[in-house]
Amino acid sequence: MDDGTLLDQVSDYYHERLGQSKAALAYLASRGLDDEALVKKFRVGYADRTLGLRLPHNNRKEGAAIRSRLQEVGIYRESGHEHFNGSLVFPIVNGTGHVGEIYARKITKKLRKGTPDHLYLPGPHHGIFNPDALKNRDLILCESVLDALTFIRHGMENATCIYGTQGFTDELFTAIKAANLDAV
Repeated sequence: MDDGTLLDQVSDYYHERLGQSKAALAYLASRGLDDEALVKKFRVGYADRTLGLRLPHNNRKEGAAIRSRLQEVGIYRESGHEHFNGSLVFPIVNGTGHVGEIYARKITKKLRKGTPDHLYLPGPHHGIFNPDALKNRDLILCESVLDALTFIRHGMENATCIYGTQGFTDELFTAIKAANLDAV
């Protein structure tokens, strides 16, 4: 199983879990992003520390192998904990149509000191959020996934984003250039 397929499966699991979390749904509502079609289209999910319960036990060969793969791609930390625990998760597709990156946003204010609100998979960023935005002549380029979703929620589907203030990737630059777009 390649990384994209594995990340697709994890994203699908987190998407299923979203409906089980009143806190995650309330956070989406507080941001005006509680639209069922939007959540479904972008496979918004929630990491609630239950992924390990769906896996074979760690003391089994298969369980140890899958946990090792999840650690390699950044879903699990070295400690064995889920990297995105307590976060809304937003999968970002790569050029092959598989999840190449995941953006996550913590939804609680009660975090240990130094815990970031915004998380990504470790390593370089891969993929473009809402690649369909590049099919439009005009492009709304936002700082974050949540900003882009806000535009999309209000009918401006030509919105995409970078990976935070320092996250304008060569991949996105090349895609914008190739599409000959006007960024606004």
